Amino acid sequence: MKTQVTKELLFNYFAGRTTAFQKQLIDEWAKDTDNREQFFMWLEIWESQNPQYVADVQTALSRHQNRMANSIEEESSEDADGPNERVWGRQNWFKWVAAASVALLLSAGWVYRDDMLNEKYATAYGETRRVTLADGSEVTLNANSTLKVPRFGFGYNTRDVALVGEASFSVTHTTDDQRFVVKTGHNFEVVVLGTEFTVYNRERGGKVVLNKGKVQLRYQEGKAPRQLMMKPGDLVTLNRRSGHAQLRQLSQPENVSAWRENRFVFEETTLEEIAHLFKENYGLILEIADPKLAKWTVSGSFTARNAEELLESLMEGAALTYKRTGKHIVITNPASNP
Repeated sequence: MKTQVTKELLFNYFAGRTTAFQKQLIDEWAKDTDNREQFFMWLEIWESQNPQYVADVQTALSRHQNRMANSIEEESSEDADGPNERVWGRQNWFKWVAAASVALLLSAGWVYRDDMLNEKYATAYGETRRVTLADGSEVTLNANSTLKVPRFGFGYNTRDVALVGEASFSVTHTTDDQRFVVKTGHNFEVVVLGTEFTVYNRERGGKVVLNKGKVQLRYQEGKAPRQLMMKPGDLVTLNRRSGHAQLRQLSQPENVSAWRENRFVFEETTLEEIAHLFKENYGLILEIADPKLAKWTVSGSFTARNAEELLESLMEGAALTYKRTGKHIVITNPASNP
């Protein structure tokens, strides 16, 4: 027997007033493609009746009216056009406010629609998080990252997810060989069946490291779509500007995702590159005033549960000193001081 989901129950669901059991019933009901059209129709009706942004428009209008009136009166004393000009100005201002209010409500509705249709998992600076998806796949999010997963149809119609930041994936293979796709929104995506890999997707560029199995990397180089089949140990680095992909083989690809175990493995990594890591993972700004010092390289494995522990280990190992003020850290080499 099919689950009976009423309009009243769905309206309570949209408003966040359903129980965990009712949510599960609705989730199962919405997976049926026959019910999808009804779901969106009722969602559209509910959104039109319940705008998600309710501003105190009257108070704001009153305050701004007073300011506008005072301003217009001051101008009218110097203007020969008289009171008709003031009336025209107020009428047009009210039209502008009305149009802006409608645009704001519409944009708020679209933002809320995305939250309704997708489950979002996020981490703060310095935080990692492990998530098990509905198909059994496991995802470990690195710091300052977000994973978006469809609420309805995931594992049935599609296994597409969206990533901003960095995450390590262990994808479960399905009996029907359903693809698992990691989208990035930056002209590249990773298509897999069942495998273990890490995806890095930040403003500086993109990286994909394959530990086990086989993945297909789809990316855009200029205006031309490209495909690259990766094998275990491959590291592909994508240039954000040109779209060019650089491939190289790693002897220990698991080191790339060592952050899952609070380890950081560097192989001739420059201090400049490490500074980017601190900014992306911890929200800290490392300033290296000496350009030569910025090119110093670090190699080794460091265990650290937070930014302070990692910074202390790096500075001690390289015989450097630092001074921290809030989120700003200045690195210096005491040996270079006279």
